[in-house]
Amino acid sequence: MIQKIIKLKLVLLMVVAFGFLGNVQADCIKNQSGEVVCGNGDCSKDQYGEVFCAEAGGGAIKDSNGHVQCGIGGCAKDSHGTIWCSSEPGGSALKDSHGKVKCLGDCVKGANSYCK
Repeated sequence: MIQKIIKLKLVLLMVVAFGFLGNVQADCIKNQSGEVVCGNGDCSKDQYGEVFCAEAGGGAIKDSNGHVQCGIGGCAKDSHGTIWCSSEPGGSALKDSHGKVKCLGDCVKGANSYCK
């Protein structure tokens, strides 16, 4: 059990390290009108095609209701469909083999209020 925890921590550390080595990049996608919209962080379209973007280093994922939820860091969806994001800008969030999300720093629920 302890070895599994250590392996998970090493995997998360490697993901975070590679995330920091690759510069934080903007994301660009087309909206419902076909116009290109760019944001400082990840971007995603809601159920109507409206684009929402996170701040630099943040994640953006569409939830099961079609609404975009953003976070300060990267985001992932757990096995229940809840979106969790790293509390660290540029931090990673990954779903483990049990469907639980693990994050760099703390995991906080994604929210539309973090989107632009």
